[in-house]
Amino acid sequence: MDIVLAVLERGDVAYEIEFERTSEPPFELRVPSHIGGAAVVDVFDLVDSSEWPVLLRYAFAECVPAVMGSPDDLNAEDLGDAEL
Repeated sequence: MDIVLAVLERGDVAYEIEFERTSEPPFELRVPSHIGGAAVVDVFDLVDSSEWPVLLRYAFAECVPAVMGSPDDLNAEDLGDAEL
């Protein structure tokens, strides 16, 4: 299993996550989060794939409400419980 390192940047904060390599770099990543106790999903857009398939860089794009039973749940499970 090949692993890709993704750097997620949100303002002055950056953190790394690992995920299983796919055939092409994902154009966005969705990470489960929360605001005031409400479940949300932070969306990060791909900004640099020049080091694919080893390293990808993503920038925060938006925060959207989490909808239980949606495709977002699948992405959240793949990434674990990463938080900023």
